[in-house]
Amino acid sequence: MEAEPAPAAAARSGLPAAYERARETGDAELMAAAALDLPSGQRFGVHPGRVPALIHEAYAAAVTPVSRCRLASALARAWVYGGDARRATAFAEEAVALADGLDDPEVLTEALDAALVAHWGPDDFAERLALAARLADTTAHLTDPEARLTGHLWQLTTAWECLDLVAVQRQLRALDALAEESGRPRHAFFAASRRAALALVQGDTELADRLLARTRDLGALAAEPDLEAVVHDLSAARARRAGDTGALRREAAAFEEFGAAEGVPSVSAEASVLWLAAGAEGRARQVLDRLAGSDFGTVTRDVDFLLTVACLTEVAAALRREDLAADGARLLSPFAGRAVLNGGAVTFHGVVDDYLHLAGAALARPDAADSRRAAAAAYRRIGAGWWLDRLAVPAAAPAARARTVRLHPADESGWLVGDEGSAFPLPHLRGLDHLRALLGRPGIEVSALELSAAAPGRAGAVGLGAGTVVDSETAEIADRRALAAYRARLRDIDAELDDAASRADRGRADRLRPEREALLHELRAATGLGGRPRRFSSTEERARVAVRKAVVSALDRIAARDSSLAGLLRDTVRTGASCRYDPDPARPVIWLLDPPDTAGGDAPPPIV
Repeated sequence: MEAEPAPAAAARSGLPAAYERARETGDAELMAAAALDLPSGQRFGVHPGRVPALIHEAYAAAVTPVSRCRLASALARAWVYGGDARRATAFAEEAVALADGLDDPEVLTEALDAALVAHWGPDDFAERLALAARLADTTAHLTDPEARLTGHLWQLTTAWECLDLVAVQRQLRALDALAEESGRPRHAFFAASRRAALALVQGDTELADRLLARTRDLGALAAEPDLEAVVHDLSAARARRAGDTGALRREAAAFEEFGAAEGVPSVSAEASVLWLAAGAEGRARQVLDRLAGSDFGTVTRDVDFLLTVACLTEVAAALRREDLAADGARLLSPFAGRAVLNGGAVTFHGVVDDYLHLAGAALARPDAADSRRAAAAAYRRIGAGWWLDRLAVPAAAPAARARTVRLHPADESGWLVGDEGSAFPLPHLRGLDHLRALLGRPGIEVSALELSAAAPGRAGAVGLGAGTVVDSETAEIADRRALAAYRARLRDIDAELDDAASRADRGRADRLRPEREALLHELRAATGLGGRPRRFSSTEERARVAVRKAVVSALDRIAARDSSLAGLLRDTVRTGASCRYDPDPARPVIWLLDPPDTAGGDAPPPIV
């Protein structure tokens, strides 16, 4: 193969310096030429640094329509590659408008490419198809291999989005021919990597392995900026199909580290799926909680929108996060029938209908079967055997696996709390003692007096603190305020239940009912005739308040590290004059309440 004319990695690092030298000359055309080289060193999704600012400086100084058009195109691509597509649209539109007035197909190719990357979101599919068709017409009679590469890659990407296997194969053959004709490692890199993606879809792992090795070699030879990302994506897909737990864990760790370091949600979302596939549900849950919180409202509707939401929906469905599964289904529904891709057809991540099926099955929705049939039909059509086989496994099966959680003293310095394999340290907190005592006696009422007296360091005494005294008048005022808060929350819950019923949102209603029952129980325990507060002894009142505050404080500390675990405990542990832990059958947990070194032959078994 002949030497690649594009800059090598070492040269790319000097591109900003080359631009600085061009700026010193004051020559606008020289600045434009140097600025146009800057995006060649960008990695997709990584923050672009000062590259857009330098390109914009040259763009503002441009004196010819051709230079201004090319710089507007480069600026649009720089922003999209840097993860900020919102800034790209205006520059891409200007580039196309300028190119339409020029009789230069190569300049128009650059402008159409910029328009395509600026309209790479899920809602612009029709416009993307039209732009890709126009780009294909523009590049059809060009001899420039880079322009032809651009045209073939966009046609390949839209063909995958349409699940048009014939068009996919035709464009792969076109990439092969381009690599053969040009002799350039960069073109061969794209041909090999995209063929590897198809081989993985169709289950030819031997071919995929050969192509993956070739992709590594060619990408290194061409100093391709996205080489590492492409290899990781293909390797992760290969590990999933092989069920290689070791490789899955290595890739999951790499994806999680990169996604967090660079702030790329799609990479982090892929990490959550890889952790789930590796059996590390605790790590998958942590990534899901960091990215989503209570919904997917923060996911940007850009090139990676479908990939990010699909991955998070799969994890949410498997971990019985009905709120997130429902939100994922809502966001994905308009795109049924579409493929989920990573970037420019780097890897195939199934079809939207598959993820709608996973969410629907977790939520027991009647339309889940329809989504499953649509996904199966799509997979049969393109020969995606692995994806078809996984549909045969009941979607709700992962939910039956119990979550293993540690909550016990670790040593003299503190406690160990969290999922097995990813537990975290916490200091000694009285609330953790209370939680541990309740978790060890599921379904049993335990008085606040007993919990407070049993907490280490209490010596049987009950109180809010040294020297604190709660008189009857203060206790009655506190009780009245608590009752008012209970009744206000009950009114809110009833309104939310009515709204859930009107929307047929069974998952939301199921989450609200336990809280309503717990509040009613508190009201019954705390009120007498006519709804008046019962009279408690000052000792009982101090115990109730002390236990509640201690548990709330402990849950807040847990939530800072694992919001899903804190949410589970808030949903299943009730405090008051009497306290109780009621396990949630939909979220089974194996509680490890004793340190490993104390769980000898006579130690009690884990609590389920």
